[in-house]
Amino acid sequence: MTIKKIKEINKEISRLKTKAIRLESEATKVTQTLSDMPGTGNVSDKVGKIVTQIADIQREIQNLEILRNSELNRLSRDIFEENCLFMRLSLHYSWVKIAMQIGGNNTADNIRMKCRNYEW
Repeated sequence: MTIKKIKEINKEISRLKTKAIRLESEATKVTQTLSDMPGTGNVSDKVGKIVTQIADIQREIQNLEILRNSELNRLSRDIFEENCLFMRLSLHYSWVKIAMQIGGNNTADNIRMKCRNYEW
């Protein structure tokens, strides 16, 4: 796993959450159509399909979160790069804050460059 893959997972989770919210608003949207034509009676079918889609999306989000969290839990605190990646990805520290925590002659850019292509 790499930091790039974790970021891709996070983007996919965000995209799916947005899609679920959009579908939920479609399902709860209640508008009355004024027409001379008789209704088709398909409203419940539409809501049922949307509810099923939302459930599928939530299951997919949950699976992605489990994958992401299990990968982040594999990070060792004893290896420099993995410790920095844990602070960045799990604790959401900035690179500057990580450099301050680590100390030494490490700069934010130095740490970022070391972690960018690191695989665990």
